[in-house]
Amino acid sequence: PRAERIYDVPAAIHRYRKLDSHNHIFGDPGLAIAAADRLEIEKLAISVPIIKPAEATPEAFRASNDRVLKAMRDFPGRFLGQCFINPHYGRASLEEIDRCLDAGMIGLGELYTSVRINDPQYFPIIEKCIELKAPLMCHCGDNRRDYRNPNLTGAPGCEDLMRDNRRDFRDPDLPGVSRPEDFVDFAVKCLGVRRLLFATDQNYETGVGKILAAKLTEEERHQIFFDNFNEILRKRSNHAH
Repeated sequence: PRAERIYDVPAAIHRYRKLDSHNHIFGDPGLAIAAADRLEIEKLAISVPIIKPAEATPEAFRASNDRVLKAMRDFPGRFLGQCFINPHYGRASLEEIDRCLDAGMIGLGELYTSVRINDPQYFPIIEKCIELKAPLMCHCGDNRRDYRNPNLTGAPGCEDLMRDNRRDFRDPDLPGVSRPEDFVDFAVKCLGVRRLLFATDQNYETGVGKILAAKLTEEERHQIFFDNFNEILRKRSNHAH
């Protein structure tokens, strides 16, 4: 049987600076701040994605992004806004990227699977992100499925994709939701510590706990909790000091 491992969780929480690279504010943003404060998470990257492709019209994704911008104004310095768009609406998406990043958002996310990342509809959006040095976070799915059906929503999760197509799996975040206890160790083995980002995806204690429980050195925990994402943010001078 697996040996029981005991952690002084309060002490461990104090030990690491933390940036949450993947979160949402579907409800009251103040609740996210309260949860982050308990775990001493300095900043949270947030979005309000629209999961059903048919509902992700330009009017709808602008409204979603307005919610994020309001949360950023209401809690200055705590939220890192991520712009949600739908690549099916190319021109409107490019205009929305400019609007959101000009207003202080850090990049794009969480983009869902209505359009595959290698679809030509994505190319202008990716080029825009390269031009602006803005990170793009895309919901990860099994690339063997056929996404030409616009009514498909959701995805099996990122572990299957990691096992099947490791070369195409870059800079994943590590949310606490629905992941086996050795998921972090498996990700380190496949990708290396420098490509992993801490995230909670609204599973705060679980997200922190799985990094603490993984077989990592102190330096590796610092990298995943804070340094790796902060280096990405540094490209647009959005990093924490």
